[in-house]
Amino acid sequence: MTLRKRAFDVVVGSVLALLALPVIVGLALVLTATFRAWPFFVQDRIGFGGRHFRMVKLRTLRPGTDPYALKGDLPAGAAPALGRVLRRWHLDELPQLLLVPFGRLSLVGPRPKMPDRFEPVDPAYAERRVQVPQGCTGLWQVSPHSDDLPSASPGYDLYYVDHASLRLDVWILWRTALLMAGVAPAVHLDDVPRWAALPITSPQDHPMAETSSLAGRVA
Repeated sequence: MTLRKRAFDVVVGSVLALLALPVIVGLALVLTATFRAWPFFVQDRIGFGGRHFRMVKLRTLRPGTDPYALKGDLPAGAAPALGRVLRRWHLDELPQLLLVPFGRLSLVGPRPKMPDRFEPVDPAYAERRVQVPQGCTGLWQVSPHSDDLPSASPGYDLYYVDHASLRLDVWILWRTALLMAGVAPAVHLDDVPRWAALPITSPQDHPMAETSSLAGRVA
């Protein structure tokens, strides 16, 4: 990623993480009382360059539910009413903001997928999507297809890889805020404005320009 994108993540991500921290703590206390269990949910995910990391979410599923069950495979009643509300408004994702200043996630990028044994996808798609840092939000996350898996609508991630830039990140963050506030609809690829998705004109414009050799060295 470029130094500008990383600096943006550190500064804006730190501010958002601090603002979210009281909400995370409050929700964690409510979830502890609701589930009588640890309120955080941890999964192994695949990040930038194919590197594995531990992603943290607030618990929305009952204890004992398979932590790697795909959305369509969740048993009936796995998510109680509170869990469904948190998932509907993506509040269970708030702890991921704490990972941004440390470089585990970017604010914007493809949704980090689960390991292949839990979430198998086309190898070519899997390889391309980790060419940029994975994000807390992204084009797929604000699309009307976010109730499914990213691999069911790969065009969103591939579009981001091809057009990734700081200006596109800022636009996606803005649309994420509007979507969460309920004042704007989900985003289709045709909705991305021309100024936010200008074609890459030089290697320096791409978020991978300064670390293009890193992905090949990261396991």
